[in-house]
Amino acid sequence: MLSARARITAFRLLVLAGCIAPAIWIAWQWFWGDLGAVPSEAVVHFAGRTGLILLLTTIAFGPAFRLTGWVGFMIARRQIGLWAFFWLLAHMLSWMGLDQYWDWPWIAKDMVDLPYVRYGAAGLLLLVPLAVTSFRRVRSAMGERAWHWLHRLVYVSAALGVAHLWILTRADYLMPSLFLAVLLFLVVFRIVDAVIHRQ
Repeated sequence: MLSARARITAFRLLVLAGCIAPAIWIAWQWFWGDLGAVPSEAVVHFAGRTGLILLLTTIAFGPAFRLTGWVGFMIARRQIGLWAFFWLLAHMLSWMGLDQYWDWPWIAKDMVDLPYVRYGAAGLLLLVPLAVTSFRRVRSAMGERAWHWLHRLVYVSAALGVAHLWILTRADYLMPSLFLAVLLFLVVFRIVDAVIHRQ
C-alpha cells in the first residue's frame, strides 16, 4: 500500500508523462510517420488541441478535488497548468514559424482580419499572468484573495480557446462541441459550488 506522499508523487509523474508524451508522438510522426499533405499544419493543430485539453484538465482538477477530497489534484494543478501554457505557446509559435514563416506584417494582418486568430492570441495572453503568478512566493506576495480572482481568468482563456477552435472548424463540429460541453460543465460546477459554500 503506497503512502499518501507516494501516491501524490506517482500522480505527478503520471501527469508529467501525459504532458510530455504528445511531444514525443508528434516528433516521431514528423520524422518517421505521416502527418498528411501539410505536416506543418498538422503540428500547429496538434499543439493547439493538446494545449486546450490540458487547460480544461487544469480547470477540472478543481472539481475533482471537491468531489474526492484528494489533495493530489490541487498539488498537480499548477504543474499541468504550466504545461497547458507551454503547449498553447508552442501552438502560436509553430503557427508563426511553420505557417507564417515569421512574416510579421502578414501575422499582424491575420491578427486584424481573422477573428479566430484574435481569440486565440487573447486567450494565450490571458494565461501569461497566470503562469507568472503560479509560483508560491508570488502567490504569497499577492495574497490569496487577489490570486484567486486573477486565476479565474483561466475560464475566460479557455472560452476564447474554444471559440478559436469553433470558428476555425469547417465541417466536423464534434470536437469543438465536446470542448464546449466540458467547459460549460466546469463553469456550471464552479458557480454551483460557489453558491453552496457561500450559504
